[in-house]
Amino acid sequence: MSQRPLERRIVIMISAIVVAAIIFSVLTYQYYTEHSNEVQNIARENIQNTTLVKVSDLSRLLGNKLDVVTSNLKILSSSPGLIDQQVDLGKILLNVAQNTSQNIVDFYNWVDSNGTNIWSSSYTNNTKQDSFREFSTASQLYFARVKDTQAPAYINKLRLIDGQSGILIIYPIIDTRNQIPINSNNTNEKFKGAILVGISSSNLNRFLENQISPLSSANISLVDSTGLMITTGIPRLVDANIFDKKFNSLTERSLPENRKERAMIDVMRSAVLNPKSGSTDVVSEGKDLTISYAPVVSNGIRYFTMILILPHTLASSLEDLVVQQRNFGIAAMAIIALSSLGIFFVITYWNRRLRKVVYIQTKELQETTKRLTYHDKVQKEFIDIAAHEFRTPIQSVLGYSEMIHSSLKNFDQYFDKIIRNARRLEKLTEDILDVSRIEGKNLQLSLSDFDLNQTIQNIIEDHQKEALEKSVKIVFEAKKNVPTTIYADEARLQQVINNLLSNAIIFTNNGTVTITVYNAQVDIDANSEERDKESIVVEIKDTGTGISPEMVSRLFEKFATRSESGTGLGLYISKSIIDSHGGKIWAYNNRDEKGATFTFTLPINQKKGKK
Repeated sequence: MSQRPLERRIVIMISAIVVAAIIFSVLTYQYYTEHSNEVQNIARENIQNTTLVKVSDLSRLLGNKLDVVTSNLKILSSSPGLIDQQVDLGKILLNVAQNTSQNIVDFYNWVDSNGTNIWSSSYTNNTKQDSFREFSTASQLYFARVKDTQAPAYINKLRLIDGQSGILIIYPIIDTRNQIPINSNNTNEKFKGAILVGISSSNLNRFLENQISPLSSANISLVDSTGLMITTGIPRLVDANIFDKKFNSLTERSLPENRKERAMIDVMRSAVLNPKSGSTDVVSEGKDLTISYAPVVSNGIRYFTMILILPHTLASSLEDLVVQQRNFGIAAMAIIALSSLGIFFVITYWNRRLRKVVYIQTKELQETTKRLTYHDKVQKEFIDIAAHEFRTPIQSVLGYSEMIHSSLKNFDQYFDKIIRNARRLEKLTEDILDVSRIEGKNLQLSLSDFDLNQTIQNIIEDHQKEALEKSVKIVFEAKKNVPTTIYADEARLQQVINNLLSNAIIFTNNGTVTITVYNAQVDIDANSEERDKESIVVEIKDTGTGISPEMVSRLFEKFATRSESGTGLGLYISKSIIDSHGGKIWAYNNRDEKGATFTFTLPINQKKGKK
């Protein structure tokens, strides 16, 4: 009789433990599910914010490029040289405009009042003219419209060079110097022709691809105000119109009746109709996607809507993790029903594990947020500095252009300054693009064999005028038995040597700059097997002001050496280029003399066996 109460107590105790364990396991399961969903929502939110920031930045960047093109058109169309049809001057101005915007513009074309071609920029002149004649014929209708209205025009749906689709911007050349009222008798006398700019879809696509990491799975598209796909990462959608019914069949191949599939098209259509930025999540072909969009505006004109589509790779992984843990919870509760003690220990173990997983994921998200905040801060500072650096040469170009417009006196002097400032703009743009490639781990080298000594001599010749103005003598010393042919990226090394030599001349007055080339055994990395590797050493030594002590430790960082004549990116870019070649670069003040010495090394490629 005494065992029954004991057994009853044991049964009650075990039942209580089982019930408590089940309740505890259910509560733990709910707790984990809620927190996992919270982590997943944070990841989705982060993807939305990141894509919206990216598409906004890209749309502003493309808008700035179009601003440059529009500014060129305004300057060219109001130039007295083009109004008076001074062909030689017009050729120079069109080629300068091409050089300042060649990474986005295919050509500048100058036609007279009858639509006859006078001159095209150098890029177009080097292409086959047959396809260009077809394009010129197709553009006559739009030229006639501009001639009648005497107002700029923007046209798409054209086939440009080599049959590529693209856009065309036409600015009329109007002679407003006499300010004669426009009437039927003098309209054609005031209309002197037009400037045409062609921008192909392939050029736009190439420009946008350069702004996105090649490892990214994002797809970026440009859609004009009529819904026409100017450029996209999906070839079958190029030149398609998102408002056409056929567009549905192009995008919904597997599930044409799925409402979520149609929601993606509705978002894209709404983005074109709505001139604001936005971001939303959709499901397409069973995959979660974030669609972010922003208008591309230049001088108050909305040229395109930029659409960025990014799949939820991280969020999908988290969702799979949630499903796996949910299944495990069900199995755990079944085991708890069979073994009370086993369930208690299992629940305790998994509760700790889940807390650890949530803690680790939360820490990772916090670190990611910190990195994104820091990157955004650096990006804003960089944009502020770049905008400041662009403002000065732009004001100079516009100022001297106005002087030329008002008076042709001292034309050569003003034109030289315009070219110098335009080249400065080009260098600033190249520096910004190089930094973007470096930060995105996308700096690529084009390796080939070339004569290093000859390259250096060519660079010295380019800097002779600059050196003579400051009474600086440039000496080149090439040691004997040094390999003259190396295997490297010639253009990038020219960029490094140009930058170092230019800096040496800038900081030297009435002195000497000596360039020495020799070979030596250089310790590439003390922790690697490639120690004491044979390398070519290039030294650039000047007798200038030297390096201030506080600058030595951060000499090759961004903006460390920023001055009135540059952005402070040259040495940073130079170091990245040398590092990409497997070399080293450093600098120090001369001990017994004035000035400083900059030295970099290049490993001699053993496989090529060039000497």
